[in-house]
Amino acid sequence: MRFICCSAMPDVCEPTEQPVVFEATEATKCEFDELHTSVAVLLAECDEPLFHEAGVWIPSSSEWLVTSDRLQQNTLATNVKIIALHHPSGNVRRLRALEEAIEMGNGGTTDFKGGAFLCSQGLGSVSGSLWHIDKTLSVATRLGPEAGLTLNSPNDLVLHKSSGHLLFTDPAYGLESQGFRAAPFDTAKAVWAVPSHPQKCSDLAEWRRVDRRADEPNGVLLSPDEKTAYVSDVWSGKWARGKQLRHACPGGERSCVFAYDVVHDGQHGSAPSLANARKLIDLCDKKEVDTGAEGYPDGLKCDVRGNLYAGCGDGVRVYSPDGSYLGRIKVKGGVSNLCFGGHDGKTLLLLNKKRAFAVRMKVKGAIICDE
Repeated sequence: MRFICCSAMPDVCEPTEQPVVFEATEATKCEFDELHTSVAVLLAECDEPLFHEAGVWIPSSSEWLVTSDRLQQNTLATNVKIIALHHPSGNVRRLRALEEAIEMGNGGTTDFKGGAFLCSQGLGSVSGSLWHIDKTLSVATRLGPEAGLTLNSPNDLVLHKSSGHLLFTDPAYGLESQGFRAAPFDTAKAVWAVPSHPQKCSDLAEWRRVDRRADEPNGVLLSPDEKTAYVSDVWSGKWARGKQLRHACPGGERSCVFAYDVVHDGQHGSAPSLANARKLIDLCDKKEVDTGAEGYPDGLKCDVRGNLYAGCGDGVRVYSPDGSYLGRIKVKGGVSNLCFGGHDGKTLLLLNKKRAFAVRMKVKGAIICDE
């Protein structure tokens, strides 16, 4: 791997010459401009697609935990690298101990105690799984599932602090489109709720499917008040592999974000559920296309005001809590995932496969640990 690290992002820095553009409609420009400073820097660059998923801020070391795209695709040696990306230096270090433990790492989220949770997509006949990573980024603990439950390719997760449960998505990309997982697989392709504590997580009775509406559930997020959950639903008929497989939308497209009411009794330890599903955003809609929408909504994040940020084929698209389009951070090649971080929570990391950008924001991120 060849790295180019940019050590620029002090309190005051020059805008990058890289293709990052801030755009809004005439009607939303003032509201959108209240969120960002128009300052973006190229934090790091690599000749491999190293900057792809997770993006969990680790405050003790001023790093983001990041997973790569699939490397050596369509071979028996296919793998995912796991790295720590330092801010503001842009230095990258391999987390080999995590790579050895976690098969095909993917989405991640903070544990709000300085560590992280991470999805494993599984490999071959090995089930996908969930992991906890300590704040030193050196110790990985497998949460589950135990024998008796096989997951597809867990993609993303978020911690519901009020209950202590993780909400995670389990699409079947590893089998249906990317070819690194083997049958049998779970046809439900659900959003799950599971306790984040290892002992409770070992009990399969605690693993609950809370929604099956999305054909291929991808990103998952909670609003700052934990009253609303968001799930992106992403599929293209062009990705289908093999006629023997059951595809989510044969020949069709799914490029939307669902919103749900989170139902919880307020007791820590009791599982949340999801209700009142509604389609909040659909990038196939003409109104979205007219504002330059491209690709699919992948990773989802929010700021403390509840605004929703979606990594898409045209960059980061920003929406108000009711789904109204506010503007976009246009990035050539798109953004697969994103994460707030930095010493004050106002730096937005954009993962662009072979590049990582840092955007200086005026508003703080919500789903981060700043201890």
